[in-house]
Amino acid sequence: MSQAELLLFSRADCHLCDQAEVLVNALLIGSPWQLTKVDIDNDPALKQRYQTSIPVLFRCDNQQALNWPFPQSRVRSLLDLD
Repeated sequence: MSQAELLLFSRADCHLCDQAEVLVNALLIGSPWQLTKVDIDNDPALKQRYQTSIPVLFRCDNQQALNWPFPQSRVRSLLDLD
């Protein structure tokens, strides 16, 4: 993982996850951040932890997370883009 990596914990056929991905990707244009989408259904531990709270945006370097709904302002703050 790079230092500027974000994980988006999600699952297939989740419209909220799709909305979160679009919102985050729009903010990442021109930034050093890389977004990796992680399907929680492929990992029993992740599924147990996140099944009722996805989508979750997770910043790898400092282990901070945002649970949905997260407005652009909170994502910008999480990524120190302000």
